[in-house]
Amino acid sequence: MDLDLRRLRVLREVALRGTIAAAADALGFTPSAISQQLTALERESGSVLLERIGRGVRLTDAGQVLVERTEPVLVALEEAKAALESSRTTIGGEIRLAASGSLARAFVIPSIAQVTRRYPELKVTLLEFEADESLRELRLGQLDIVVTHEYDHERRPPEPELVRLDLFAEDMLVAAPMGRFDKSVALTDLKEEVWAADPPTNACGRAVRSACRAAGFEPDVRYNSNEYGVLLAAVVNAGAVALIPRLGLASPPTGVDVLEVADVPTRRLVFAARRRGEPPRPGVTSVLDHLHAAARKPSL
Repeated sequence: MDLDLRRLRVLREVALRGTIAAAADALGFTPSAISQQLTALERESGSVLLERIGRGVRLTDAGQVLVERTEPVLVALEEAKAALESSRTTIGGEIRLAASGSLARAFVIPSIAQVTRRYPELKVTLLEFEADESLRELRLGQLDIVVTHEYDHERRPPEPELVRLDLFAEDMLVAAPMGRFDKSVALTDLKEEVWAADPPTNACGRAVRSACRAAGFEPDVRYNSNEYGVLLAAVVNAGAVALIPRLGLASPPTGVDVLEVADVPTRRLVFAARRRGEPPRPGVTSVLDHLHAAARKPSL
């Protein structure tokens, strides 16, 4: 019985994501193509590997056995890839890195540019994901490095599958219409203000609301956006206030005052992560080293 490794990878992806459609999207195939691969794998193995539950699927006992045995094979392939890259005299290959927003703009992209100038045979592809999604994709092997964040009052539980490298912490600052407040402002003084903030579905939006609740009020958020530029437009044009990480306020538009928080400080904690259980490839190590060095610069 010969089993196709590509089909085993497809089965693992379907098992982890729960639906054929989600696996197809992640792997860049059509659902029909994924179904054909799974049918062929069942024919090769002589076993039924999946059963339907509602709109999703789950592994049969035979499927579970196969996926469990597939994991060490995939790890071994990663180790072989790392060993091959280590044997070369130059650092090369391809790395998929996730980062977004102000972190990508002010911190990650300059670091990528540095490392690829030093190692021109290394290709680094930057992708944008929300924090939770990027860490899931890293665990699934779709990414090599994630640069993301959490907030000091909402720490993530340790993830045994991942190795974490803490990079830096930055204050959340108040963006307010010019001249409305002094050099610093207490959040309690902003309880009657109209707010602009990230949606409550992401970490930054939750952090803003939690900080306001710690100050004793629920913010009146009328402008919701993942883009700091949109939030700052609400400050300039609509007289709103916002709580934004320092990197997001590196170049505030005219008409915005950037103020320290006087009463309930909130920090964004930035970290990088890679998968545990496999030796880091030389290119991955080099990128992480450059990110760590950039994080030590006084400008951050």
